[in-house]
Amino acid sequence: MDYMQKLFLTAKRVAIGGAEVDVDAPPFVGLSDCSACPNPCDDDDHPHYPSYLKINQTMPLLHSVKPYERHVLISTGKEDWEGHIDSDKSFLAFYLQNAIDKGQQRLRDSDNGQSVYRIVLTNSSRMADTWDGPGWQVVVLPDQIVVNNVTPEQCDDFFEAFLEPPFEGTWGQSAAAGAVTQGQETTTASQDGTGSNTNTGSSASTGVERGHLPLSREVKAGKTTFTAHRWQAKAAIMICSHKKRDKRCGITAAILKKEFTRILRSKDLLGDAEGDVEIWLVSHIGGHKFAGNVIVHRGGVSVWYGRVEPCHSQAIVDTTVERGEIIRELYRGGANGHLDAYKEVSW
Repeated sequence: MDYMQKLFLTAKRVAIGGAEVDVDAPPFVGLSDCSACPNPCDDDDHPHYPSYLKINQTMPLLHSVKPYERHVLISTGKEDWEGHIDSDKSFLAFYLQNAIDKGQQRLRDSDNGQSVYRIVLTNSSRMADTWDGPGWQVVVLPDQIVVNNVTPEQCDDFFEAFLEPPFEGTWGQSAAAGAVTQGQETTTASQDGTGSNTNTGSSASTGVERGHLPLSREVKAGKTTFTAHRWQAKAAIMICSHKKRDKRCGITAAILKKEFTRILRSKDLLGDAEGDVEIWLVSHIGGHKFAGNVIVHRGGVSVWYGRVEPCHSQAIVDTTVERGEIIRELYRGGANGHLDAYKEVSW
């Protein structure tokens, strides 16, 4: 890295409040440890991006993600959306973003000393396969919850229930104490409703073992009683596919999705049950110039990658999805404190 790149990186880190990250320490590994192709890649054994795409190969990736605390994903079943999802009144994102803006402004104006943090809101291609009701299905990470039947009229209550700090987690202290409603219905694989699975990954908010958590519980806010379900898949690979916002992400996402799908199927990992990995195409997450943009979420940890090529897909699955390691050359950043969570979350 030359002097100007270091200067830019320092300025960027100060501007967005990024913490120091030691990319030479675990859980970081280099691409050379992952058997990925060098850059530029001339391997004919996998697909390549069209040569006309202008992808920045020189600006530093580290600290190119503005710190955030929660990622809210709306299940739309689509792979592309209007250029700005919060301006399209036909989607829940318009109403939910308004609720987030109002709720955070209220917290700023209050004298309760409550912190206000950034929330990433995206549409996703995730299909609500087990939900065909009138409302929208919403996933909240890193809390790893799924909420069905969220309507525009309920967005203010949704913010209060799941996004307003302090938040103990939907599967938090009340769950540990047994004050929950266990349900038969889930949004992923069929379960018996007892919460008796054997996954020992930790809850992102409380450290409560997932194997001891209920499958669902009721959460009341305002005039609404939400039923929150535990997101049960092992991990999610999220790929920015927002072509109407920037063609680079739209073009690279289709190629990456096909490659990730092939690899996960070869490992019998593709799906939405416990132990499986989901692939979601998502709307704008920033950094189009770094396409392909990929987020890997697992165990309460979100890792953002940029300049992902098809040849990196195998390395990302083997290294990050399966072993919980981070590829330093692709690493953009993640949610606040998520790197520290590697010490607490069982990958």
